[in-house]
Amino acid sequence: MSAFSKSGDGWFEENLGVSATEIVSRLRKARRHNKEDKHDIDALIQDVRTLKAMEVEMTLKSVDWANDYLGEIRNFDLSDKTLKSLRKFSDTRKVNLVKACIMWRDAENALSILKEHEEVWGDEEKKAWVNAMTLRKDARKMWKSTLSQMDRLTDKEQETITKCARLLKDNGPMSARAMFESDTIQKMPGLTANKLSKLLSLYGEEVDIVNGAQRGTFVKMEKDGLVLKDPYAYAAGFLDADGYISITGRGEPRAGFIATGTRGRTHCEQLQKTLGCGVLQLDQKVYKNTQRSQHRLQFYSKDDIGKLLNHLLPHLKMKSTQAKAVLAFIQEDDPMRKEQLQRLVKYSNWSDDKAKSQTLLAEWGVSTDDVAKWQEEL
Repeated sequence: MSAFSKSGDGWFEENLGVSATEIVSRLRKARRHNKEDKHDIDALIQDVRTLKAMEVEMTLKSVDWANDYLGEIRNFDLSDKTLKSLRKFSDTRKVNLVKACIMWRDAENALSILKEHEEVWGDEEKKAWVNAMTLRKDARKMWKSTLSQMDRLTDKEQETITKCARLLKDNGPMSARAMFESDTIQKMPGLTANKLSKLLSLYGEEVDIVNGAQRGTFVKMEKDGLVLKDPYAYAAGFLDADGYISITGRGEPRAGFIATGTRGRTHCEQLQKTLGCGVLQLDQKVYKNTQRSQHRLQFYSKDDIGKLLNHLLPHLKMKSTQAKAVLAFIQEDDPMRKEQLQRLVKYSNWSDDKAKSQTLLAEWGVSTDDVAKWQEEL
C-alpha cells in the first residue's frame, strides 16, 4: 500500500476515488440483486475490510506519538473522516489528542480497580464508577471534536466553507474577498470578507483549504498537491510576499522563496515541481529554541534565474524592478552598467528603509535621481 497523499486521503480515496465504506455499501447492494454471486461478493467485501485494516495500521504507524496510546486510540472513532484528519493533524493537534488518550486510560484504570471489588460497592464506589464512565465519554468527545473542529460550526458556515473549497478547486488560489464577492457564496447574516477569511483560516484545512503563498489568499490541496491554475502568477505572489531577488557582492545573481512550517514546506515543494528548477533546502532550524522549521527554494544558476524571472515578471508587483535589473545584469557585458544594476537591485531591496537607503546612496556617492535614471534604462 502506497504512502498517503498530501491531502491526507486514504488509499481507497486516492486510488479508487471512493472510501472503503462506500465500496462495501455498493457491494452489499450488488449482493441483494445478484444472489447467485453471493459468495464471491462476500469474499470481495472481506478483501476490502482487510485492506481497510491495513490502512488503519499504516495511519497509526505514521503518527509518531501513537505507539504509546494504541490501546486507547482503538477505542475511539476511526472512521474514514477521522483517519484522514488524524493523518493531517496528528502533529498540530497532538496536545488534545494525547489528552483524550490519557483521559481514557485513567477511566479504564479506575474501572479496572472498581471491578476487582464489585461485590462490596458502596456509594463512593458507585460515584467513582459514574465519574469514570463520564471521563470515558468526555475522552471520546475530545478526540472527535479535536479531529473534526468544523462540527462545532452551524450548517450554513460548514456549507460556506465547502463551497469555498469548490471555488478554489475550479479557479486556483483566491483571496477571501474574491470568494466572498463571487455568486457561489450565499451571504449569511453578518458574514464579511474578513469573517470568511477567519473561518477559512481556522477550519479550512478540514476540507483541504490551506493558506496561499500571498497573505490573505487560500488554495485547495488535492491528492497530487496544490491546485494552481496559473502557477506563474502564484509563484510571483509568493516571491513578492516571501521571496528575494539579489546580486551578491561577487556579482552572483540570486533568487529564492522562504516559508515556514508544514504548509510552507508544501508550497516550496509544489513550486519546485511546477517550475522544474531550483534547489530545495528543507527543515532548517533558524533559532535553536523554536520548533517551527524554515524551508527555502533557492535559484543559483543564471539559466534557472533567467527562466524563473522571465516567467514571473509579468505578474510581479513589488519586485519587478529587481527582476528586470537582474535579467539585464545577466545579459550585460559593460562593467560600469553591471555595477549600476547591482546597486539598483540592492537599493530597491532597501527602499522601504529610509535610513538604510540613504546610507547606501552616501556610500556610493550618488543621488536618488541617479538611481531613477538607472531604472529608466531598463
